[in-house]
Amino acid sequence: MNLQRIQAREYEYDQTLLKIFSDGTNKKIKLVRMNCLKNSGLEIDKKLKTERGTKNDSKIVESTLRSKSKIFELAFCNSWDWFFTGTINPNKQNRTDLELFHKQLTQWLRNYNKKYGLDIKFLFVPEKHSDGKSWHVHGFLYGLPVEHLTQFKIGDKMGKGLADKVSNGDIVYNWNAYFNRFGFCDLEAIRNHEAVCKYITKYINKDLASSVTELNAHTYYHSRGLKFAELKKRGTMNWDNIVPTYKNKYCCISWLDYTDNIYNQLSNLFI
Repeated sequence: MNLQRIQAREYEYDQTLLKIFSDGTNKKIKLVRMNCLKNSGLEIDKKLKTERGTKNDSKIVESTLRSKSKIFELAFCNSWDWFFTGTINPNKQNRTDLELFHKQLTQWLRNYNKKYGLDIKFLFVPEKHSDGKSWHVHGFLYGLPVEHLTQFKIGDKMGKGLADKVSNGDIVYNWNAYFNRFGFCDLEAIRNHEAVCKYITKYINKDLASSVTELNAHTYYHSRGLKFAELKKRGTMNWDNIVPTYKNKYCCISWLDYTDNIYNQLSNLFI
């Protein structure tokens, strides 16, 4: 088959995706207009493709943007109880082996769920310590009862930043089971769902993407069974009166607060 014909089948042009992001309480609409969108399930034979030189740095940037988008989707579309920071005690675990930590942490959580009859869900983003070698994680937990936690109090052993929070009256918890297995951790109840979902993406940057690529690791980890955004519409859409929230030479993105009226208006703009 002619390469030009295959390419014509593999891609569609000027395509808009309308997605609904919802955790059951919070709800938003995401419009994404792509200049060129790949059709699912169609792949050009690599032997037919012309080799194109791409800079590694460009791939890192693209990977970073994809990770940010997917993490926000998973964060926003699921309900969470706790914002979690977990460190690794070098006496308990290899702090530099990110994939080993991930495997042992997920297995430990499975065992914890089984032991206590729970269904704890998680979404974690790794971050390097200042030494450039050791790792810790930030992220979200759902399904961990507060009865399993111990509130930090003034005089407890903790870092200065956390001590300042506790002194100011903030409620922060320790998860002793994690502490005994892996190392220091702290948890805070989530108060603003959308704000904390945006906040977690700040940990995704070029340095992280480059580091995990070298380790053959991942920029984020999540439990099975999490919800994703729901694709409602795909096709050509009139954007004349749509103000983009973000725009580059490849796509336009617009975020809107959900109402039935706005959703119906946008649906009617598809040609």
